[in-house]
Amino acid sequence: MAKKILNVGIVGLGRISGDHFNQIGMFPDRFRIVAMCDTDPERLARRDKDTPGLRAYSSLEEMLKDPGIDIVSICTRHPDHVPMGRKVVDAGKVAVLEKPVATSAKELKGLLTHAKKIGGRVFFRHNRRYEAVFQKAKQLMDSGILGDVQYIRIHRCVSYCRRNDWMTMGEFYGGLLSNWGPHLIDQALQYLEAPVTEIWSDVRRLISIGDGDDLSKILLRGANGRLAEVELAGCNALPGTELEIIGTRGTLAYAGRGSKQIEVRIVDPCIQLRKLKPHPEQPPLKYGNFEETLSFVDSLYDIPEEKLWQLWIDLYEDLVHGKPTPVRPEQALAVMEVLDTVFRQNQWKPITKKWLP
Repeated sequence: MAKKILNVGIVGLGRISGDHFNQIGMFPDRFRIVAMCDTDPERLARRDKDTPGLRAYSSLEEMLKDPGIDIVSICTRHPDHVPMGRKVVDAGKVAVLEKPVATSAKELKGLLTHAKKIGGRVFFRHNRRYEAVFQKAKQLMDSGILGDVQYIRIHRCVSYCRRNDWMTMGEFYGGLLSNWGPHLIDQALQYLEAPVTEIWSDVRRLISIGDGDDLSKILLRGANGRLAEVELAGCNALPGTELEIIGTRGTLAYAGRGSKQIEVRIVDPCIQLRKLKPHPEQPPLKYGNFEETLSFVDSLYDIPEEKLWQLWIDLYEDLVHGKPTPVRPEQALAVMEVLDTVFRQNQWKPITKKWLP
């Protein structure tokens, strides 16, 4: 695209659309929101009060006839993301899919194949790839201070809540795992730095009003032997540490719940871990290693400013300057493949309803 400012239409004016309006609106030199679409007249009227002057449409088909739209950001119910994405690229516009970007890997693969065939573009709002904690932790891990990283644990509790909207219903691909899981699985795959070779999972419903899940644990083993554990809860009244990364020389931890620093404890870099042999004879009356004394270095690292909006800058750079976004189609597909396996292991119910405007 040679245009300097790209015109955006947003379809679906529910809760998540507010993030799209706010973040896209931060960059008037790159984007201009020109249109909105929803089947609910009240939501259209409410948004018109907050963002006056937008062209309003009651159906996606109607909005896609608008020649003044370059990008359509899809914020509707989960099962509608791919069908809408196909309509958007067929209309010659760029599709941005809110997560979960699909209801199955097969569905997403079909969209990607179709878009490639006709020269269409599809982007994915895996914006938690830009979380400040993730970015800083990945930087520290990559620096090598933890040694050979073998284990990553990502835990996210979204409060103790007996949620009862459509996002808790399996028929709409609801549940906490399909809602928050793509974010954490995407992060886990980045930490693994290798294709997944084994998956173990357990998905449960404890307090959700709908039949969707609210407690899940996933273990991912990479081809490099690294293990990532993802735990997601909407029923934990006492959540623990949100992130732990364990390597051969130490550990990184983030407490979560508003903490502004990442804690790291490593073996003193001045100490070289010698090659030792275990002793079969009776040990001294103390625990541990009687041939070695270790000292540790404790450090606190400030968490930088949160920049979840960076996704839109990267999208712009891709479309206008040809610089590929960090969130690639094959990575979005890898996330869906993990979710497919987890849902299959736990006998997830099929999708039965779509809500296409």
